[in-house]
Formats: sequence, C-alpha cells, structure tokens
Amino acid sequence: MLEKNIEFEEIRTPYSQDEEFLKRSPMGKIPYIEIEGHYLFESQVIIEFVEASFPNTKRLFPNDPLEAALVRSIISIIENYIDTPARRVYTPGLQRESVPAETIEEVRISLKRATSALARVVKFSPFIAGSEFTAADCAAFATLPLVIDNLSEWISPCPIEELPGLQAYLEMMNSLPGPAKVEKARATIMKALRRSRK
Repeated sequence: MLEKNIEFEEIRTPYSQDEEFLKRSPMGKIPYIEIEGHYLFESQVIIEFVEASFPNTKRLFPNDPLEAALVRSIISIIENYIDTPARRVYTPGLQRESVPAETIEEVRISLKRATSALARVVKFSPFIAGSEFTAADCAAFATLPLVIDNLSEWISPCPIEELPGLQAYLEMMNSLPGPAKVEKARATIMKALRRSRK
C-alpha cells in the first residue's frame, strides 16, 4: 500500500493465538487488514486484493503474463521454501524452546537448495524480478532479512546470505522510502520481541 500511495491506518499489534485475534486472522499471524468489517489475512492475499481494488495505481504484477508468472514464482520460492522451513527453527527458538540439531540441519539443507533455486530466477536489475518494483520485492524484502536475522543464533552464516547480488539489492531497497519505513518498523518490533523474551 505504501508503494501504491494508498491511504490506510496502520495499527501495530503482535501476532496472537487469542480467540479475539483469531477472528481477524485465523492462523494468528500478521499482517491482516480490515475493509468495511471484512478481514483479509496472508500477505499475498492482501497484495492481490489491493492490486485488484486499485487498478489505477502502480502495478505490483506486470501486465505481461510471463513476467507476472516470474513474479509469482519468486514469491512461491520465498514463501514455501525459505520462510516456511526457517520458521521450524526460529519460531520455537525465539520462544526459548529447544530446537533439535537434526531440525536445524534439515532446515539448513533446505535453505541451501532454495537459495540455489532463487539464484536461477532472480534478476536484481535492480529489482528482484527486473526493472520494476513488484510483489516479489514485497515478499523478498519482508522475508529474507527477517529469516537471516532470526536464524543467526542457529544457522550462521545463513545460506540465503550466499545469494549473489542480495546484499546490494537489500541496500538499494533500504534507500527507497517505502521499504526503508518497513525495515525500520521490522527492526523496532524484533528488538522489542527479543527484549520481552530475555
């Protein structure tokens, strides 16, 4: 919504498994949005809704079907093969639960494979799927630094850090107003979470 210059009210709230929260986000995750009493959850669902609802704003999916498919492919790798496996380690780990060594190794191998797959499809020219900012950048910038940061206690260096061009890409993204605002909020939230778990 920042990239599309759509006005919205941001209410910061931690994820929760409380019954009241689950009415808005059934998996207890953030983000979720409320539109006229209806709740939408899961980042890609929200992006697809915003894209369809505001067609005269900056496009997050290219008009060209092949280019749009590439964007969705990158998102799929990030969500299914990086974010989901990584959570097997850092979700219990950040809650101070023990993480079996076998799980850590399985996740490390999975992330190495996913990083190799991602390297075959990303462009970094300068954005992850080409010359324009897309929904793939939303997924990459929200997920990759988070995974690297959250796994640092168990998997270091993180295989994702070996992705050619990633560091320059993240620096470039951090120089843009919208992503910089997102990163600042993420860093603040993570700092607060870590403080609360000490």
